[in-house]
Amino acid sequence: MEIDEKLKILKSLDTRDLIAKIHQYEDEFGKALAGQADFKSQNHQFLGSGDCQEIKRILAELAAHAPETNEAGKKMTLADKEVWLQKQRTENKELSEAIQKQRMVAFLIDDHEIKVEMARRRLASTVAIMALRTQQIAFLAS
Repeated sequence: MEIDEKLKILKSLDTRDLIAKIHQYEDEFGKALAGQADFKSQNHQFLGSGDCQEIKRILAELAAHAPETNEAGKKMTLADKEVWLQKQRTENKELSEAIQKQRMVAFLIDDHEIKVEMARRRLASTVAIMALRTQQIAFLAS
């Protein structure tokens, strides 16, 4: 292969544009990570599997104020109190809103994780292309 052909191929590799894309994808990846961290920080009381901290707090307050007697006028057993607390999940406005907020936060965290993963993959694939171009340049330089 002649030098003119190699030079033409080297110019067509357009590594400047690829480097600009790598910087752009690094920035996007950093912003996605920062967005995810900010969201988790702002909504930390609604994170976790099962009942989150906020729901546990509301349930504890409700349990402390649970009625001592049931509809029949008999003293409530532990099982009766558990049933009453379960009903409060739908009947108590504050608790049902907290449960709904936890579901929304979980969904949005998944959304942030998808954005971070997509940014990571774009960056990784662009870096892999750059590695390929580097090998092509090394081959043409030999």
